[in-house]
Amino acid sequence: MAKSRKRAEKGEITLWQRGGKLWLRWRFEGQQFQLSLGLDDTPYNCLKAQEAATRIKTDIAYGQFNPENLIGYKPSLRLVEDEIDLKLPDPSTVKQFEAYIEHRRSEGTSGQAISSRYSPMLSNLKRFKVNVEDEPTARAFVAVLRSRQSPRIANQSLTMLKSFADWAMESGQMKHNPFTKIKPLKVDKSQSRKKPFSKQEINLFLATIKTDQHYFHYHDLCMTLFYLGLRPSEAIGLRWKNIDFDRRQVTICESLSRSPEGRTAGYARQRKGLKTTDGDRVLDLTDKLFTMLQGRKPLDANPESLVFLSPTGKAIDDHNFSQRCWRSICEKAKIPYRSPYNARHSLLSHLIESGATLPQTAYVAGHANTRMVSETYGHMINRAKMIDFS
Repeated sequence: MAKSRKRAEKGEITLWQRGGKLWLRWRFEGQQFQLSLGLDDTPYNCLKAQEAATRIKTDIAYGQFNPENLIGYKPSLRLVEDEIDLKLPDPSTVKQFEAYIEHRRSEGTSGQAISSRYSPMLSNLKRFKVNVEDEPTARAFVAVLRSRQSPRIANQSLTMLKSFADWAMESGQMKHNPFTKIKPLKVDKSQSRKKPFSKQEINLFLATIKTDQHYFHYHDLCMTLFYLGLRPSEAIGLRWKNIDFDRRQVTICESLSRSPEGRTAGYARQRKGLKTTDGDRVLDLTDKLFTMLQGRKPLDANPESLVFLSPTGKAIDDHNFSQRCWRSICEKAKIPYRSPYNARHSLLSHLIESGATLPQTAYVAGHANTRMVSETYGHMINRAKMIDFS
């Protein structure tokens, strides 16, 4: 979008908006000129305005600028409307992406992913107000996203858009993929890696929450997240029947996930199988975890009952837990904030450091193969032993 009014520097042409409309302002031979373009302040129209500014600047540079014919630099409103009309077939890009969301939902994409990743992209497409059918328009839309997102998130958005366009081609809604030739941004991998909780931070976190007057109730859930490396939805959905106290093992085979609409409240959560068909796993309980779970199990525990509940006896809302409890304890313990999901990353990191193999770590994580574990933790293993020449 165009910026608010700002004084133009000498030789520069400023694009600004007033009342939702785009204007250009510049100086020529000591005189100030302003031109109302008659265009709404949208990303696509900003591109048109920049083209007009370039024509004016070029004419000034070559001595061809005519102050009496400013109308010649004004984009034809009718032309722009016609161009947009040509770009709005049925279905539009917005309609196509709405259909793509339903396709992803039918393929098993979680409600959390729909609400946190796909719905925001749909909102961006709606705000863009132009169909994305060719490479220039695709680049303009990606540029808008990159102006609002970090390089890592922008690359994830680009991957989503490429997958969307591939699906639209397969379903006969697009003739080609306009995002194919757009390259991802370079990201510093060392900075993009999530920093795990250290052993000292984990112990400090658990000691802090254990004595916290507001959130001590969640100590056992937090301990389980750190000690088993579960996804929050897996820990929230854990039932007594999943724990074998005789063998000191726990079977992870299901989750209590957010609703298809992304609602996080306990009453809205839905029980699901795991993300991958090979996600079921049996994990050993450490002595500390075994003692904790045995101590909290009621004598008359219903096998179908949840192991962890909110203080009011309901399924836990992971969003409230993350933003209120987890964040508060990090601040109180003076630990840099990382989300509850990072407890999973922390356990896997410490397993690798303690000598666990990639297949062992992938099994604990519930991954179908070692690809993701290798990409994330491969830099931590098989390090060459340096030579001391002294």
